[in-house]
Amino acid sequence: METTGPIAFYVPSLTVGGAERVTVSVANGLAERGYEVDLVVSFNEGAFRKEINEQVTIVDLDTPKIPVVGIGASVPCLSRYLSVRSPAIMFSQMTYANDIHLVSQLVARSDTVSVGTIHNTLGMQEKSKEKLVQSLQRRLAGQANQFVAVSEGVAESVVEYVGVDREKVSVLHNPIPVHDVQAQAQESVDHRWLASPEHEVVLGIGRLERAKNFSSFLRAFAQLHANRPQTRAIIVGKGSKRSELEDLARELDIEDVVSFAGFVDNPYGFMGSASVLAMSSIHEGLPTVLIEALACGCQVVSTDCPSGPAEILDDGEYGRLTPVGDDTALADAIEATLESPISTDRLIERANDFAPDAVIDEYEAFVHQYVEPETRAPIAANADSPVGF
Repeated sequence: METTGPIAFYVPSLTVGGAERVTVSVANGLAERGYEVDLVVSFNEGAFRKEINEQVTIVDLDTPKIPVVGIGASVPCLSRYLSVRSPAIMFSQMTYANDIHLVSQLVARSDTVSVGTIHNTLGMQEKSKEKLVQSLQRRLAGQANQFVAVSEGVAESVVEYVGVDREKVSVLHNPIPVHDVQAQAQESVDHRWLASPEHEVVLGIGRLERAKNFSSFLRAFAQLHANRPQTRAIIVGKGSKRSELEDLARELDIEDVVSFAGFVDNPYGFMGSASVLAMSSIHEGLPTVLIEALACGCQVVSTDCPSGPAEILDDGEYGRLTPVGDDTALADAIEATLESPISTDRLIERANDFAPDAVIDEYEAFVHQYVEPETRAPIAANADSPVGF
């Protein structure tokens, strides 16, 4: 089925987040190749607003902020958008946004090709709201023409938990701005351990929440430090578990050799100077932090969690993999990496497989199944589209 009309992306807002970053990057990439692209948002706010290419039309649904209802209040206006604007294809981002998209598609009775994008491994959710959203996704799956998963592991979870055939799930990786990451990695960062040649710095980056399992990171580092006193650990990120993790560092008697750096503007400067980045996650989707570290030429060690690390690291070819929650195995893998690092050139070469041009090629091939190439018509530098479309 091929139709005319813009390529549309729906995301709740443009606040800083992995899915939002991917959405803006792909929308920009397709617009730069001459496609008419709409970026539809429930709330036209967030830091990524300024990064959107002027050739992309921002469609502000001007969703009323209603407690509990959240982006569910977007359904009437999103349905109207689908009816009036008639995009050829719409990608929605994140499970709860997929649900709103598919309900709107049902209300509008639109011919738009609907594609729900899944960024995280399904089946790992613990909160009741997350489970409800996932259950609704299963009920609405028949309204979607296709699902996009950011890794093979995520694709497998979509088949299992959404209940669709594997043929209905495509894998399109997240684009990583490799050259921008590398440029920022050259910038100096203000941390005494990174500037000291006598220290080997083990870096952890991520939200300080249960899924990232930084408690395992700390226990592994305690074992490593006992063998290699020159090691230091820096954890970059913020979250609800910070106090708990600081208490654990004291219990392990490593509080003097562990630094909680909090949120930083340039994590790539840390990657560019660290000896190794260690990821201890329980579950992921396609962990961009691993790809960014590779782009910086930083050694990587990761848990072999669902999903993404084994795919990114090619089953250990570009960084050692360890079982989830095995603190000793993680410590041993970090030490082995410090003793025998992989060539920096090989790490960077692997990161290039996830560079924007390569990923936009994948998206363009996917879109061509539904959008006639000759209908491409880039719009002029445009302002936001009003709710009236």
